[in-house]
Amino acid sequence: MGAKKNGERLRSIILYVVMALVALVFLIPLVWVVSTSFKPMDEIFTRVVHWIPRKPTLDHYRQAVTDYPLWTWMKNSFVVAGANILFAFVFFVMPAFALAVSEFKGKTVLVFLMMATLMIPRELSAIFSYKIIAKMGILDTTGAVVLPQLAESICVFLMYNFFKNVPREYLESCELDGGNKLVALVKIYLPLSGPSIAVMIILTFVNSWNNFFWPLLVTFTEKSRTLPVGLATIMTSYSESSAARQYGLLMAISLLASLPTMIVFLALQKQFIESVAASGVKG
Repeated sequence: MGAKKNGERLRSIILYVVMALVALVFLIPLVWVVSTSFKPMDEIFTRVVHWIPRKPTLDHYRQAVTDYPLWTWMKNSFVVAGANILFAFVFFVMPAFALAVSEFKGKTVLVFLMMATLMIPRELSAIFSYKIIAKMGILDTTGAVVLPQLAESICVFLMYNFFKNVPREYLESCELDGGNKLVALVKIYLPLSGPSIAVMIILTFVNSWNNFFWPLLVTFTEKSRTLPVGLATIMTSYSESSAARQYGLLMAISLLASLPTMIVFLALQKQFIESVAASGVKG
């Protein structure tokens, strides 16, 4: 028994060491971004690599907020992400609930088509979406950025898979007590779907926050430009030569742009892990 316990302890130690090394490999780029954002220009272009800045400076952060409309870009990205999350409960949760609890002819085909849309790159539908937005007369507005993202089916599929695994007896009990399907959704299904909703919020926020291609097509001025598009304008405003690249500025802005997604994930990581664990148990 003692030898067996020692063997298990040794395997656990080896596993933790390997996991720590893998985590370190993934953390190295982040550490480099943070370090570079605080380095003065003369330290960035030295041949000797210094992971810790010798003369830390906030000049790159000051330049980011004074020379560029960074807060406007971030505000636009927050508005777009917030609108997507708000509308997700209508365009994602309710269709998923209807598919999960209702039986009708062609339901299997509809679910299959929904899954098939996940394999279609959004670039293929960009031309048609652009024409629709242009005919609606809402180009260069927040609505032009938000509307096409409401047609994403990944979150519908996510919530559908959760709702269909909820015991049918809950819905039947609600109906016997005089409640309808909407009451069952609000009072039974949504309280049970906390982890899945957390995953939906994370996916919706990250997809919206990092979306570059579509906002690039439909936004033309600073009043509606989102953060990824704004970052691209900064990168293209400098010469291609490495000496002229403002790496400290780009790292500072990249770090600021990454903070909201990190905060959202850290705030909902418990529910996210619960959802992944539950999915794993159900197989």
